[in-house]
This record gives sequence, structure tokens and C-alpha cells, in this order.
Amino acid sequence: MSWLLASRWRVLLVGVGLLLALDLGRSLYARVAYATPYEQWDGKPYDTTFNFPPSSNLRPEMSLGEKVYTANCAVCHGASGNGKGISASSIYPRPRDFTQGQFKYKTTAPGHPPSDEDLIRTVANGLPASPMPYFKDFLSAEEIEAVVTYVKGFSPVFADAASEAMPIPTRVTPDDASIARGAELFKNNCAACHGADGRARAKLKDSTGAEVHTRDLTAPWTFRGGSEPEQLWLRVTNGLAPSPMPSFAETLTPEERWDVVNYVLSIAHPAPWEPGGQLQGPRTDPDPHKRGEYLVHTSICSLCHTQLSPQAVYRDEKYLSGGMQVQAYPYGIFVARNLTSDPETGLGARPVEEIANIIRRGQANDRSVNFFGMPWQAFYGLSEEDGLAIATYLKEDLPPVKSRVPPRMEYGALETLIMKIATPSLPVPVPSALTYSVGSYGDPNPGPLPADWPRRVMVGAQWMVLVGLVILFVIAGPREKRFPTTLGGWALAVGATVMVSLCGLVGAVINNLPEVLPAQVINDNTNIYIQPPQTGTPEQVALTQRGYQIFTTISCAFCHSVDGSGGFKVNGEGLGTRWTRNISSDAATGIGAWSDAEIARAIRSGVSRDGRPLYWQGMPWDHFANLDEEDVRAVIAYVRTLPPVANAVPLPAPPGPNDCAVYTFYLAPKQYEPGCQ
Repeated sequence: MSWLLASRWRVLLVGVGLLLALDLGRSLYARVAYATPYEQWDGKPYDTTFNFPPSSNLRPEMSLGEKVYTANCAVCHGASGNGKGISASSIYPRPRDFTQGQFKYKTTAPGHPPSDEDLIRTVANGLPASPMPYFKDFLSAEEIEAVVTYVKGFSPVFADAASEAMPIPTRVTPDDASIARGAELFKNNCAACHGADGRARAKLKDSTGAEVHTRDLTAPWTFRGGSEPEQLWLRVTNGLAPSPMPSFAETLTPEERWDVVNYVLSIAHPAPWEPGGQLQGPRTDPDPHKRGEYLVHTSICSLCHTQLSPQAVYRDEKYLSGGMQVQAYPYGIFVARNLTSDPETGLGARPVEEIANIIRRGQANDRSVNFFGMPWQAFYGLSEEDGLAIATYLKEDLPPVKSRVPPRMEYGALETLIMKIATPSLPVPVPSALTYSVGSYGDPNPGPLPADWPRRVMVGAQWMVLVGLVILFVIAGPREKRFPTTLGGWALAVGATVMVSLCGLVGAVINNLPEVLPAQVINDNTNIYIQPPQTGTPEQVALTQRGYQIFTTISCAFCHSVDGSGGFKVNGEGLGTRWTRNISSDAATGIGAWSDAEIARAIRSGVSRDGRPLYWQGMPWDHFANLDEEDVRAVIAYVRTLPPVANAVPLPAPPGPNDCAVYTFYLAPKQYEPGCQ
């Protein structure tokens, strides 16, 4: 110790050396601390043998029907037809299990399988307001007939003679008397599930145990089998197996079924895009539990907060329990939080108001949230009611899952400071890319020590060294030189102390960017969205404004830019390279020449205009499949208002030898070289 205290230079060199060594230790430890997940899931019972893109699963010996099915259907329905395709786990209700031989929309009698014409019609035209797309624009009649034959082979119910359409009796005149009879029949037979006003949207279970919601009968544009009177009569007659909707063929006469149909059609309100129409879908539900569930299932929460298999299949029993590793250099390594209602490791012990504040402003009671780890700025535009509804659903309705998520792993302070200063986008340095690692980094059996205890020890040691350095620097050397003896000496000492403190303060602020910035400042500088025009009918203005809100809060702009021009690169092993599309109104390079139906199909079915399937981890259509029809139309109405931007985005590039080992999203647009670079 006497050797050290003999010179202030020695104290300074030794102290700074220890600080740098500990800082280097932090940087090295950050690179290995979360290298291995606690748990890796194999994706079963979902179809993990299926690879993306679907064309990679085709074999020469396949029949025409099997090729068409594999290229267009297996991603949802599974290669074996059991409804467990690799994209199916986020879609509600789940894709049809063809092995059961149960089809909701058919013209044949109860208990009989659908006719070939029924299946051909469904494949060709799709099911309106649902994830089931239409294929008539790029599949030939021969291909549609072939895939129908192949689908029938999944179930033995088609082994008997082909079923024929049953005759539909002439409709009862929809006069006041028929509607009155229908109202009474509805009250006694339908209101228990659909509510007295037909709008209940009750949560039930189908025959497989999966959750389904009853239809809002006042919104016929959401009827997936169509809203024609004959189609409704068939639905009342046949039921909608495997859903809880029963057949009334044995309990109601044909005429009574017509009375029910007449009543249901009489309670319909105008569509939001029609004169006098209003937005009344699940996004406006006054019940925060129902509203929150809808908002969560139609947003991108699962992309990070639900455990994934290597094939990017979401794990049902780990829904929103967190655990995905997100790297945002130089900010650190984040692990997506546990959003379930577990009081110890999830959100169960946090007030609803705090959860809503985290979602919309990135502010918890004990910390600020870095928006490169959790893009809360994309949800800033949510209304207060929406934020509280989401928080209510997460805290009070989501089943608890025990999984203690480790805190952010930071690099050394010096490395972080240097790399942030070297980034040209101050005051908020933007990482070059974000990486997302599958597997769960959340500990289901947490021990007594926090997962990052070595980092905490090194940080604590740095503070101890810093305090010791100041004390030893003061007392080192002869006693008569420990303190200044002149006014100039004191001024120099105070000035040096102030300068060092200011440098330390500036460094600390930069190290803690962007958390130290107010939420309003971050929002004002990152969410510079294109406002929709306030022109047209009141209904058109309201619809476009709703689309603007959805566009800005389900992260459309996060991937496609605020102007819709796209061009951000995504790369990963087995995925190849993909670029977010140009969705501006440019006719040549955007979607200005697309029809509304084509845009809607891409949003919730993952099928591009040319029939090319979209990867659900690039364009999360599996989540958007749950959007209500009025919300899909609202998004389309808003996107139509985006000014045209000429940006020719390349088509996806196949996997290559220089692909990234993990899923990587590049934050600088127009990097059009494929591969991990």
C-alpha cells in the first residue's frame, strides 16, 4: 500500500486499470451470459416437418392435388390435414382439421359431408372476412378440382357416394309477422350464446377444445359463409360443426328456420362504410376484458413474448410468457418479459394502470423501458382505453405461467459509450440490426440469485474502485500536498472536479439513452406519421382515421416505414433474405394497382397478389388473421391515402451460405444485398 500511496500517478494508473479491466469483463460476460436458452421446444404437435417456403416441400412424385395442397394449404392445415400447420397456432378459430370430415359451409343435409361443388366453391372464393383466402385468380379449375380430391382423402366420411345439395324451401316472406315469430324463436334458441341483442361475442369451446367466439349477428359483413338468406337458412339447418353452433333441423320446422333468418337479417345495422354506419366492432367493445383480448390477439405481442420452436411455431401453453432473446447492439441483450398473470414472475402483482403506462409510454414504476428491446413507441398511439383494456386482459385473464425473465445484459460502460458516440444518429443511436433468438431464456425454476449477478458484482466493484480511487488520490503523496494551499490551486482543483463530473454526467446520459428522454420527445421524433385526409363522407373519414390508428399501433410502420415504402431487410438461417414490401399507393412498385380484396388477402391470409405465400415471421399475417372485417377495411382505406413512393423492393432471395445464424432485422432501409451483411 505504501508503494501505491507514494505517487498519485500510481493511484490513477492502478485505479483506471482496474476500472477498465472490470469494464472489459462486463463486455466479455455480456457475450456469453445468455448464450444458451433454458428451454428449447421442438414445435410438436404442429407440423414441424414442413419447411418454408412451401415450394421447398414439393417432390416430383406428388400428384397434382398434393402439390397444390402443399404449396398453398399445408402452411395452415398441416401436411397431414389435421389443422396444425406451422402458422396455425396464432389463428382464431384454428384452421380446419380435415381429418374430422366436418365442414361448416355446405349445401348438403345435416350429417352428410359437403359436395364437391361446396368444396370447390370454398377453395375458389375463399371465406369472406376470414383467413381462408380465395384462389380462383391463380389456380386453374383443374388445380382446384385436384386439391379438393386430395383434401377429401384425409377423412373416411367421403368414402360413400357423393352427397348432393338438399332443396331449400321457398323463403317465408320477411314481413312483420315472420320477424316477430323469429324474434321469439331466437330468444328461446339462440340468445343464450348470441345474446338478447345478437351481439354477445361469447367465448365458447369447439369440439376440439379450441376457443371460438360467437358471431355478432348485427354485422352480416362478418359472416364467413356469406350473408345471403339461403346461406343463413343452411347454417341454421346444418349447424357449424365442429363449432358449438348446433343444427336446428330436428327442433325447428323449415318455416321456423326462415323466421329466424328473417329476424337475424332485420337486426343488422349499416356497415361502417355505408351511409349512417358506425364503427362498432370488437375494437370498440366497452368490456375491457373482451376488448383487451381482441387487441392482444391482433397485435404483434406474440412475436417476442411467446416461445418459438426452430421452425417459428408458437407454443400454446407458453403464450405470452416471454423468454425470447433480443439483441440491440450496443444497448445490450434483452429478454422479452413475462406478460402472463403470474404474480411472482409475470404482471400479476403490477397495477393495471402501470401495465398500461409501460405499453404506451415505456414507463414502469421502477424503470424506463428501452424501445429497442420493447417498441413501446409503436403503441404510443393507442388510446388510454385501449391501453387499459390490454393491461386488464394481461393481468386478469391471461393464465399464469411461471418464467422468471433475466434482466437486460449490458455491455461495459466504455464500449457502450464509444459505440453510441460513433453512431451518427444521436441523440438516439440506432442499432444497425435487431436479432431475435428462438428458445426460452426465461427460467421456469428460478434460484435465489438474479441471473445477471456476475454483472452486478462487476458494476458494484467498479463503484468501489471509483470511490477508492478518489480517496487514495487525495491522500497519496506528502501530507502538505493533499489539498491546495493557494486560491489558484483551489480554483484549478474545483475546475478539474467540475469538468470531470460534467464529462461523467454526459457519459452517463449517453449511456442511458434513450431511457432518459421523455416519452413525448421520443414519440414526437419517431412517430412522424402521415395523417389521413379529412375529406369524404363522415363514414369515410371515420374509417380512414381508424385505419390510421391501426397502422400506427400494430407496427405496420415499424416494418414498412411511415410512408409505406418498405425496403427493410430480414435474414436468417433457413429463411434466406426478405425485404419488407412497398405498400404505398405507387402503382408500379407499391400496391396502388392492387384490389381491396387482394390487399385484404395479403393482410390476413399471407397470400400476395401473384399467389406467393408470405412468411408469417416477416409479415405477421397469422396475427392479423384475427382482425375484424371493419378493421381490415379501415387499414386498406388508410393505406390507399399514402402518397406513392417509387421504391422497387427485391423479391425474396433463397437461403444461402452467408445467412445469419439467427433471425436478423436490419434497421437501415434499402440494403438490397442478400445475406448476413
